[in-house]
Amino acid sequence: MRRIQKAEKREKGLILLVFTMVFIVGVGMSFLFYDKSIIMLIVGIFVTILGIVLILKHYRDYFSDHLSLVEILENNPQKVVWVYSVLTQRMPFGFQINQTGTMYFKMIDGNEILLTLPATELKSVSEMLNDKLPHATFGYTKEREQWYIAHPEMLIRGE
Repeated sequence: MRRIQKAEKREKGLILLVFTMVFIVGVGMSFLFYDKSIIMLIVGIFVTILGIVLILKHYRDYFSDHLSLVEILENNPQKVVWVYSVLTQRMPFGFQINQTGTMYFKMIDGNEILLTLPATELKSVSEMLNDKLPHATFGYTKEREQWYIAHPEMLIRGE
């Protein structure tokens, strides 16, 4: 469960970093075009305000101990009906640089949560999830995707 918490915290941190960069770009544009172009100054102010709003919206979420996926897995695991992962390999010029895995958690209400993990952790997290979610279907097939689109309840095992 700690690996999931760590991955979710890392993703939220990256989102916060991107929003901080939006704010910095907005402030930079505002200072750069202060005397030169009123239109670009207005765009810079707009981007600055957008950055502030996004940072404030996600700041509280980043420092919260209640992480959405962990909360669901601990308090309401029956919401998760389908879990599968996709392995991404980065191989420029045929040389493997790194591998990451994205785990997809599909909920009974049609929502989904994505979680990016190092490829080395995918198997152990999947094994833990198999124990934690005995009712959920694991693995991707085109047929399961169609079932999920039609009725997510069809992916609940044992019913």
